[in-house]
This record gives sequence, C-alpha cells and structure tokens, in this order.
Amino acid sequence: MTPDQPDNNDTRPSNRPAYEKQPGSKKYQPDTKKQVSGDTYGQKKTGPKPAQKVEDVYEYAIWWLNQRGYSVMKLKEKLTKKTTNTEWINQVIGRLLELGYLNDQRYAETYVNSRCRSYGPAKLTQKLRLQGVGQDDIDNALQTIEDSELEVLITRTISKYAGKKSARDISLRLQQEGVSPTKIQAIMAQALDLEHELKLAERLVNKHSKKMGRTGLIQKLRSEGISQEAIEQTLASDNSEQQENEDQQKALEHLNKKYKSPIVDFAEKKKATAFLVRKGFSFSDANYALEHHLE
Repeated sequence: MTPDQPDNNDTRPSNRPAYEKQPGSKKYQPDTKKQVSGDTYGQKKTGPKPAQKVEDVYEYAIWWLNQRGYSVMKLKEKLTKKTTNTEWINQVIGRLLELGYLNDQRYAETYVNSRCRSYGPAKLTQKLRLQGVGQDDIDNALQTIEDSELEVLITRTISKYAGKKSARDISLRLQQEGVSPTKIQAIMAQALDLEHELKLAERLVNKHSKKMGRTGLIQKLRSEGISQEAIEQTLASDNSEQQENEDQQKALEHLNKKYKSPIVDFAEKKKATAFLVRKGFSFSDANYALEHHLE
C-alpha cells in the first residue's frame, strides 16, 4: 500500500466533527455493495455497511434526506438497515428534528401540495397515516389545498371516466376521495351533458345487447344512472318489429343453451320463464322461447 492509498481497514477515530453533514452534501455515498458473509461460504448479504459509530447513522440519514423528503417514521425504518442500535437511531432523529432537517408537518404540506391534483383529501389522509404522520399535521396540510386544485382533480376524474362511467359513479368516486358533493355537482353540471350519457349508454348497449333483450337493456341503463332521455335516444329504432324478433331469437338461444331436453311440466316452465326474465327478456320474449324450444 502506497502513502497515497487510503487504508480502508483504519478504524481510528475521525477528526471530522460529529453531525457535520447537511442535506445537499454529495460527499457521502452509502456502501450498498453486497458483502460476503464469513459464516457461510457463498452466502451473500445485501444492504449498507453496518454503522460503527453514531456519525455513520447520521450520514446515512442525511444521504436519504438528500434523495427526497421522509416522515419521521419512514426515516427510522431506513436507519434500521444501517444499525440495530435504537439509541443511535433516536439520537440521530432527535438531532435532525432539532436542526429542522426532519419535520412531519412540513413533510405533510409538501406531500399534499404535490399530489392534491391526483388524490382527494381522504386518499391523502390515508397515505400520510401509513407514513406515521399525526392527524394534526395532516389536517393542517389539507388546509393548504386551494379550491382551484380541487377543481383540477374533479375535472381530471370526469375526463378520465366520461363515456365509461355514469355521472353517479363518477360522483361517488370523487366523494370517496373526500371531495364535497356540492363542489362535485357544481363542476359536473358544467362538464357533463347529454352527449356524455349517450356515449356511455351506447357503450353499455354494445356490451350487453347480445346477452339480453330491450327490457333488460333498459333496466341496465337505468341501474347505471342513465337518464330516460338518453335511454330513449339510444334505443330508438325505426323498425320495432325487427327489434322484437331479434329479442325473441336471443331469448330462444338462451333457453336452448340452458335446457337441452323438452320442458314439459308447469314448474319447469315457470323456472325457465324466471331464468329468461333475469337475463333481461320480457315475458313476451320468454313465452315465444318456450313455444319454440328445441324446434
């Protein structure tokens, strides 16, 4: 070893003052290389080099804070990978809090401000609780959300689901995010119109028309919150007789697939009728299918 080469095995105390590193310093890089255990040949361990002194833990904490913000709880979890000495960890956390490098309230505000256009208050609260942030800090952070940012969240959600989900489902989704129904309705009244309902109704009809008749489609559209006006426009047909024949044939196909042998007694006919009605066919369609079963 030459004089210019550092001695990596040198365990003498460093002359560097304790806790001199600060967030933003690029000098420290944690040793995350795999280490070979001397206990079992070929068995490898991953993770940072174990801390030899409290300063190592402090430098490791600073390195992580340089990457992004952390709550107290999540940073503690990181430090347990460097040492099992809880006294060192608590000492480092206390020092970081004292210096202002670690602050749950500031972290919560930064977290909320960067994500409030993608998540509502309820979702943000849930995510921050999972990171160990106290409710008071969460509530204070949520107070910083501007009305304009909530409007962006509502508008984005509407754009994402327009033509795919009903206005009722979109509203429920936003309410689950913690957005007030009053604010939701105010924006949805402007953003959603009959065109949106017609797109959704057409999509649902295309999806279910092969499996059910007109009666079933109407029930399905109503259950999705589609207005009567949109239903009538979507299901409007110039040839009602042709539509009726198609529904009868669909009912017959369902019945022939379900019942491979003739339906004779009254109880079986009653069951078969109930089966078709549950599939969305009218009683008229069911009667036609029973009359022409297995022909």
